[in-house]
Amino acid sequence: MGRVLLQARRRSPLVLSFAVATLFSSGLTLWFIRTLLPSTAAIPEPVPVPPRPLPRPLLDGRDPLLAPSSKAPTTAPTAATQAKAILPPTPPVALQSVPPSQGPAPQVRVAIARDQDHLTVGAAVATAVTNDQQQVMTQLAPFQGVTVTARDGVLIWNGQPLAASLWIRPSNQLTFVGRRWYRGVVRLIAQGNTVTAVNQVDLEQYLVSVVGSEVYPDWPMETLKAQAIAARSYALAQMFQPASRFFDLGNDERWQVYRGIETEWNTGQAAVEATRGIVLTKSGRVMVSMYAATDDIVRDVFGGRGMSQTGAYELGKRGYNHLQILGTYYPGAGLSQIQSQ
Repeated sequence: MGRVLLQARRRSPLVLSFAVATLFSSGLTLWFIRTLLPSTAAIPEPVPVPPRPLPRPLLDGRDPLLAPSSKAPTTAPTAATQAKAILPPTPPVALQSVPPSQGPAPQVRVAIARDQDHLTVGAAVATAVTNDQQQVMTQLAPFQGVTVTARDGVLIWNGQPLAASLWIRPSNQLTFVGRRWYRGVVRLIAQGNTVTAVNQVDLEQYLVSVVGSEVYPDWPMETLKAQAIAARSYALAQMFQPASRFFDLGNDERWQVYRGIETEWNTGQAAVEATRGIVLTKSGRVMVSMYAATDDIVRDVFGGRGMSQTGAYELGKRGYNHLQILGTYYPGAGLSQIQSQ
């Protein structure tokens, strides 16, 4: 991971994308094939990687950039009563705007599976699997899943002990782990008799999935921008103080939800690009920007310090921009750019 410099939660309902349907509707399912091939199995094809913006339809089938919805999906939380109680009577003080960064993004290490007795991995293209010294240990055939286990700190691949750590670096940057596809590089680590998988991925690309996992894709664009900045700030703060020597943060509600390409939406892509490299800071440090689904959770879990996602949704519906939304929930904060060297 490059050195990161400064220039100058929590959970919401899950968003389902058609990647889920693709995963469960492909040919023969993974469990059935395992009965025929115990060590390898066909894996579903990843969602094609199209040019931006990503052609992900909304839950009601509309493109949110062309036909924005006037209301949240019917499955969204009915937070109006709870959120309105905390909305400011006058527009909040907006944070001072900073331009998006033009430089490269740092790499974040996300634990996408921890302490598993086995993991299925695969790739869409023929891929060499290497150890920590970049020596080729084995190969992955296209769309053929392999079950990986561990014994006494060594990864077992097709019944053969290989190494304590293995790297999967497909040329198309798409790797299958467990039941999802992820961008970037995947590292498998043996820890005793269990396997941990770490996804090393561009921070900005990671955030597209986080925004799509944390909030609904047809929420107001200004709400999505506020969510992107809060999620970026939280991730960067974790990168400065990693959870482990192997990874910076996890992929669930304990940190912030990340589901790979399954939750990439074109609205999330637009929000991340519009705020590229922008983070919340306070007293010269990156803010650990806590957020959660409701005001009650923010109050009970974070002592009232953090962003209510449903409150941010209400503010966005009322026409508040992301600078005003962030100013409401992170008083005294500022905005800064990050640069990776």
